[in-house]
Amino acid sequence: MNNLLSVISLIPEFRKGNHLVYPIDYLLLVAFCTMMCNQTSWHAMEDYAEIHQKDLRKLYFKISGKVLRRYTPSHDVFCAVFQTLSPVTFQNAFKSWLLEVYSSVGEHICIDGKTMRGVKKMEPDADCHTVTAYLSKIHASLDQVFISKKSNEVNAIKELLALIDIEGATVTIDAIGTQRKIAEQIVSQGGDYILCVKDNQKGTKIELEGFFEGKYYNSEIITTGGDPEFGHGRIETRKLRSIVDPMRLDDTAVTISLKEWSGLRSVHQLRRVRIDKKQGEGSNELSYYISSLSDPGKVFDLIRAHWSIENHLHHTLDVVMFEDRQLKRKDNEAKNFNIMSKIALFFVDKMKEKSGKRLITQFRTNATLKPSELLSIKL
Repeated sequence: MNNLLSVISLIPEFRKGNHLVYPIDYLLLVAFCTMMCNQTSWHAMEDYAEIHQKDLRKLYFKISGKVLRRYTPSHDVFCAVFQTLSPVTFQNAFKSWLLEVYSSVGEHICIDGKTMRGVKKMEPDADCHTVTAYLSKIHASLDQVFISKKSNEVNAIKELLALIDIEGATVTIDAIGTQRKIAEQIVSQGGDYILCVKDNQKGTKIELEGFFEGKYYNSEIITTGGDPEFGHGRIETRKLRSIVDPMRLDDTAVTISLKEWSGLRSVHQLRRVRIDKKQGEGSNELSYYISSLSDPGKVFDLIRAHWSIENHLHHTLDVVMFEDRQLKRKDNEAKNFNIMSKIALFFVDKMKEKSGKRLITQFRTNATLKPSELLSIKL
């Protein structure tokens, strides 16, 4: 696990004074090892350091050549460090490592928001809502922006896009990010987009419905998918109907609103039909998309891949790592904990892929290992 140590090494010591007992790299080492065992409290980190004191002493000397006076930081030490550590520095260390190690970083970037409900409950005005740029192919969080209200998400998306390199990448965003300025920003930064169109863009949605309702444009429609898929106790069918370069049909179609979208090259209608095999109940959902891509097959694949940010990241943070129960909220505490959870989840997910275990089982396996054994796992 030299990968994790590489990330830790990129975070400089930001505290000053001769009274510092525990270096920042040692505290992060203990914190990440604890998190990769799915133990998420400051007290758990203190207990982990005490239980594995002998192994941590040998491990830290091996990787740093340093001998410390003590190896068991209190929970207050962890709390104080994560309150004052810069979230930007923390995330940039991981982002720098990702960009150096993975060549496919920019292929597909999903952007979506999530509320840290425990923080919001205790302090409604805190920056408890995070908008994340997520790499679907390697299941990693590239960057995020923290905001206090979900209503500010559009501006947060613009800020987030400015923080990351999207040249040559395709960015997918749910309906809240379907804004002309955002599409223009993505294109100007050298990226492509797939944006979901709902009632917040009524003019565009009406024009899209005009393309796919009735039979007038049937000869122009390209169909992708439609085969039934089985899993999770249900039968699911997804069928994408696409029209490439809809502006060439301007003489017969209403494209007043569509012309305002920068770089638009295709429009899409996606139908999802789900049937619960046990209860026999089902759902039939229809959604619309606009894209700067001209390949319907790629659009179909990336629309589906977009949901990895919900299934692999947000759902796991809530259900497995219990982020919504966390009450950490002072100064930078909640932001740094969110970032650390995402980084730890990335490395545990890589362990899971190698071992073939379920994620929760991998967490439990990690809890039986010493820190040196945990970090010796090759990914």
